[in-house]
Amino acid sequence: MNRALQHQAPVAILRAEIEAWRTESRMSREAVAIVITEAHQANGADVTTEISFEFPGSDAYDRAKKSAQKIFRWLDEGNLPAQLVPSILAALPVDRRLACLSQMYCNLGVEMRPANCDDVVTVKLTTHLPIVMKEAGEAQLALVSLPAEATDAALLAVHKELTEAEQACANAARDVMATVTARQVARMGAHSST
Repeated sequence: MNRALQHQAPVAILRAEIEAWRTESRMSREAVAIVITEAHQANGADVTTEISFEFPGSDAYDRAKKSAQKIFRWLDEGNLPAQLVPSILAALPVDRRLACLSQMYCNLGVEMRPANCDDVVTVKLTTHLPIVMKEAGEAQLALVSLPAEATDAALLAVHKELTEAEQACANAARDVMATVTARQVARMGAHSST
């Protein structure tokens, strides 16, 4: 475990994990905000916490932009509402979620491991769908729009879109395997305790 992170505030740990996930996944702040707000709504937290990411008169792009500004302002200023933490944790990939929680609770001698919670895993896996669809659609559009005599710049732009689609699929595949592994570990733990 990273000793430097053990004594950080929970918001700093969350911010570091979100930034690492965002960088690794090559996601924009808006894409991260979409995943967080979808997890927030899927858990019913938009109703129970009174933290809303609805902006009347905004289209999907504006909503994503405003949500990102709101979430990252809270993270950057260190005043993240505690009620939003479960939604952020639900949005994080399983490995990052576990690392985050383990860092938060390591001073108490507690380390997290995956549990066999099929409902939570199903919600997590479905958060990949809009990202994969968006990135794959952009890659397809870039390929279809490519002229026969494309410039190097046009080819590099297409390559960028294809790489982003590949990364979105790789992230989804990683979480699918993490889900399978978590279930297998939980089943082995259940068998060994009986």
